[in-house]
Amino acid sequence: MISERDALAAMPPSGFVRDYMKFALQQTTAPLGYHLVMGLSLLSVTTPQTFGTSYAGDLYGNLFALLVGRSGDEQKSSALGIAKKVLYRCQEGLPQPLIGKQPGSPEGLVDSLVANPRQVIFYSEFGAFLAKAQKKGTYFEPIKAYYTDLWDCSPVDRLKANNVSISQPNPRLSLAAGVSLSYLEDNTTAADWSGGFMGRWAIIYSRRERTVSYPKNDWSAVPDLAARLLQRAQMPQAGPCLGLSRVAYQRWDQWFHDNDRRHVPEMVSGVKTRVPTLAMKAALLYAWDFGEPMVGQPWCIDDHHVDYGIRFAELHLKSVVGLTEYFAEHQDAQTRRTILMAIPIGGMQTLGQILLRTKLKKRTVLEVLDGLVTDGTLKVHMVSGSPTGSLYERVD
Repeated sequence: MISERDALAAMPPSGFVRDYMKFALQQTTAPLGYHLVMGLSLLSVTTPQTFGTSYAGDLYGNLFALLVGRSGDEQKSSALGIAKKVLYRCQEGLPQPLIGKQPGSPEGLVDSLVANPRQVIFYSEFGAFLAKAQKKGTYFEPIKAYYTDLWDCSPVDRLKANNVSISQPNPRLSLAAGVSLSYLEDNTTAADWSGGFMGRWAIIYSRRERTVSYPKNDWSAVPDLAARLLQRAQMPQAGPCLGLSRVAYQRWDQWFHDNDRRHVPEMVSGVKTRVPTLAMKAALLYAWDFGEPMVGQPWCIDDHHVDYGIRFAELHLKSVVGLTEYFAEHQDAQTRRTILMAIPIGGMQTLGQILLRTKLKKRTVLEVLDGLVTDGTLKVHMVSGSPTGSLYERVD
């Protein structure tokens, strides 16, 4: 989990991302890290199809951004809504919208990308999508597979009913979503984290630190922010990227090997291997913010691009590692935590009260309670003659 101080460290001294963060900060008390990733997300959807670099293959400027926090407390939807408001204003000056519609089928997704290859799809509660994608035989399972491939900007195609094939060889899909902790835990698997789908997201997990009794809701900065996005979105192509400069390579090489040596929980070890790719993608977006690719001449990813790209990737990795402290990696651990949450620290509960709160089977609860007593997490107090039975006290 990241703090406001952590997010400030990845906010550049000037440019669109900084100005967007300062603007969004005045509209809501959502964590600053949310506004950082949304600023980068807005930039990502304005990048031309030619904008990218070579890094373990072709790497482009699209971004999958995921805001993670407690349901209702972190104002994830508010942070997403601010970004949409700016982007709506921006796309008024474009022949095609930048905001895509949530697809109801794989065919609908392909058709949408064929018609408009550059778009961002918003999900205010991505947990609903994840829940549907977990069910075999639904349309959402293949959409999830499509999303996994589209992070790499892989071509998409389909055969229509009239035997006519349609395709999009250069899709540039971005996603911007929010999800509550419980939905994320319940509807993702270990394979999602180690195998690929969740490893493709730029994840910001944070908690709200600020409170304001009466937010300003001052939208006067929207026209300027939208105009700056529009300037980028109207560029037909960017200057070709020549890769890392010599100084940038030295910084990158040192950090890359440091990251390779670091230890993370096994559940997210697959995510760690993708962190350099995210850092390079973020470096591209910071360069797009600072303006070097917009001149139209060949350019290099320089030290300051890499520096901020690394800072952003570190926020992502810290967020993911923080999630493992909340997640249970298997069903037994989930059940254990559910039962512990039913017993307040320092308090006592009867077996009946625990069953009522957890809605679990009596046999399952008794087995877990026995283990918790054995390892010292709980104390059991025998109450002779009491109709409620023994009392369980949480001592940790």
